[in-house]
Amino acid sequence: MLVLLGAILGRSAAAGAEAFPTDAVGRLIIDDQRLCTAFIISSDVRQVPDGFGGRSTVYENWLATAGHCQGGTLVFQQQSQAYTARVIGFSAGRANGGFDVMVMSFVSDKRLPALEPAFGEYPQVGDPLMLVGYGSRALMMRVGPLLRYDERGHMEIRGYASRGNSGGPVLIPGTRRVVGIGIETTLDKPEGASFIYCILATCAVKPPYTAAHIDRLKGLANFH
Repeated sequence: MLVLLGAILGRSAAAGAEAFPTDAVGRLIIDDQRLCTAFIISSDVRQVPDGFGGRSTVYENWLATAGHCQGGTLVFQQQSQAYTARVIGFSAGRANGGFDVMVMSFVSDKRLPALEPAFGEYPQVGDPLMLVGYGSRALMMRVGPLLRYDERGHMEIRGYASRGNSGGPVLIPGTRRVVGIGIETTLDKPEGASFIYCILATCAVKPPYTAAHIDRLKGLANFH
């Protein structure tokens, strides 16, 4: 199931924030070239010097995304707002030695909406899960069933995920509870062909896509 949010923004208020938890999701622009999705998982108040001998209140916002969405300059964009993010840490676990997930942070002058990490909550095979992520132009939501947990503990979900969806939250539909982070797309390439084939000849995507469980974030930051 694919929903284009541009077509339903007028109805989102009626549907409720619980059904459309998109206020914490944004584009992650990497080195002004690549695009991923990232989401706020915590917004914590801090007191910092104001430069005049006093203290002022700011909010440190913690972001999660896919590990391969790293780069030199990371900008988290939500509508007209853009924030430069700094990397906090990574969680390993991919078969090729790469990183599953990445945690970043940025500071804002107000508390921003956040999603709820569902640590320790493991969906069962067949349970519907919702991926929220950016395509080339619009924020999209896709709902599909969990097929299995692979040998790495990753979730394989029957649904389509484009490159821009990487790093998007995987939620229990109708809630703000995040159980995973989209990290891998399945490409429709001929059997036996190398990955370089899909660079030279654009390969379509096909189900399933792979998500790392939200527990991969444990130990990288303190989430409240």
